Amino acid sequence: MKPKPGDLVKFEILPDWVSKLPDESQRVFRHCLGRTYTVYEIDQNGLLVLDVSKDIDKLFGGFMNDIRAEPEFVTRVCV
Repeated sequence: MKPKPGDLVKFEILPDWVSKLPDESQRVFRHCLGRTYTVYEIDQNGLLVLDVSKDIDKLFGGFMNDIRAEPEFVTRVCV
């Protein structure tokens, strides 16, 4: 079943396209790998918007940071 907004997911697979991002963005994605996040929304391209602010805001700066990834790179977490 595809994740939907509000679901908890584990970011398990680093997409190949991450290697084409700027260095800091790559570090953010790598830091998030293996961690659990809430799906905030699904964007117009079908990408999951994951709220990573609890891990990323303090380490990398900013406020309300998110990452986007295709559903096949995450696994739903049962709670």
